Amino acid sequence: MNLRSYLSIFCIASLFSCQNSTQNEQETTGDTLSHAEKPLPTDQEQKYCFLRTEGTQQQDSSYIQLAIRKETVSGVYNVIPAEKDARRGTVLGTAEDGVLDLVWTFTQEGMQDTLRVVFALKDEKLMQKPLSVDTQTGRQITRDTSTFSVMYEPVDCAAD
Repeated sequence: MNLRSYLSIFCIASLFSCQNSTQNEQETTGDTLSHAEKPLPTDQEQKYCFLRTEGTQQQDSSYIQLAIRKETVSGVYNVIPAEKDARRGTVLGTAEDGVLDLVWTFTQEGMQDTLRVVFALKDEKLMQKPLSVDTQTGRQITRDTSTFSVMYEPVDCAAD
């Protein structure tokens, strides 16, 4: 990894903070998430942070911070490709059977836009359904028929 990649990851991680609310071990079955121990009380929030790097020198990064309370999911999602325009914004949506169906409201090139993104927690990693291009509209979309094939690694959330 080059210095720019390290700095990019450090800056991303430093800008956002979250703390794991629980250290419970989790089991994942298929696309559903269940707790090996007693589930958290429904009013307690769980926080997670994940990072994905890609490119020939791991120069492109995506960071997502999630807060899950009951069926409500909120957080921050930033996609920062090297030498291209970044997408930075927030996510809001629902969690059902371990699947997180979210609307990503982001800014890119000074313009605000929204996009549906779908994730699942699996084996302590975050999996995403990949984005496709709708040939009729030219916009990116998440297809329900896609599999969870884009993987994000867990990272420690910076302390508040």
